[in-house]
Amino acid sequence: MNASPTETRPSVLLVDDVEANLVALEALLEDMNCELIRARSGNEALGKLLTHQFALMLLDVQMPGMDGFEVAKYARGNPATGDVAIIFLTAMHPTEESALHGYDIGAVDFLFKPINPLILRSKVRVFLDLYLGRKKLTALVEELEFKNKELDAFSYSVSHDLRAPLRAIHGFSRILLSDYSDRLDEQGRRHLEFVRAGAQKMSALIDDLLSLARVTRAPISRETINLSAVVEGVVTELRKRNPARSIVVDVSRDLSTRADPRLITILFENLIGNAWKFTATNPNARIIVDQETAGGQTVFRIHDNGAGFDMQHAQKLFAPFQRLHTDAEFEGTGIGLAIVERIVSRHGGKIWAEGQVDRGATFYFTLDPDPSGHGSP
Repeated sequence: MNASPTETRPSVLLVDDVEANLVALEALLEDMNCELIRARSGNEALGKLLTHQFALMLLDVQMPGMDGFEVAKYARGNPATGDVAIIFLTAMHPTEESALHGYDIGAVDFLFKPINPLILRSKVRVFLDLYLGRKKLTALVEELEFKNKELDAFSYSVSHDLRAPLRAIHGFSRILLSDYSDRLDEQGRRHLEFVRAGAQKMSALIDDLLSLARVTRAPISRETINLSAVVEGVVTELRKRNPARSIVVDVSRDLSTRADPRLITILFENLIGNAWKFTATNPNARIIVDQETAGGQTVFRIHDNGAGFDMQHAQKLFAPFQRLHTDAEFEGTGIGLAIVERIVSRHGGKIWAEGQVDRGATFYFTLDPDPSGHGSP
């Protein structure tokens, strides 16, 4: 339906072939915050519905030509008018059969005359409030879609406009070190290395920020996942990149859930990658991935015996750019755990961590396996 651009109040359509009844309804509802519009026949009512947006239609059943039941049937059958709330008003002898017929057509209520004014006003107020609430929600959704488009544009700008100068900085500093190294003293070469390292870190930060934006907006497609296989795949890739590392990884064989495969892979890449990184200084490094049941929920667990952290700073773990270790100790951008938290949250779950300095860390998380939101959180 097309709403008038000047429309500021919700509208109620009054449909009755008897003038006195329309006058009575207008007198009853005139002080309510709505616009009252008349229709004296079924055909006129359908015409009004197609040219105006209504929160509610008060519809008489017994009218010549096209009765109220027919009007409701046509209104419900047209996508442009199908969401208008309908309350039947009738002087028919009250029967369960007629009321059920009205509800079957799509009415939200069925009132028999003489109508109690307090009841009618109360019901009209409820549907006006529902209509206004739905309009606000629609406006919020439209605003969110607009902001998402702005975020997409920003991501594109970050991805393309910032990478070009970074590549130039990295490339020319490499050329300077390669072709002009003999003309630079040790301090000059060290400064260029700092420039290259800064460009590389900025590039990694851009990659992580874009990843955070993508996991925030990406649609979720759930399927049953063998999490044990996902973890094994992540560990295999880490061993390929770090063939000199000696580390024991114990993965339970019965880990599974319903989730988005791509997002869950990203989740474990970050969690296992963190455990792998923070156990680098432990000659007896060990990572354990398993699950437990607590309060009827399945809780997944990733434990390591690495650097750990001070629990006083635990609230900072999942905030973007928050790091509990310096670059000199462990490299990173401070985005990985924010990505993990976003993925868990989008799956209806929770994530938390426990740790002790130099005695390792354990990350726990739950996932809601039911996309309707009725499963275990």
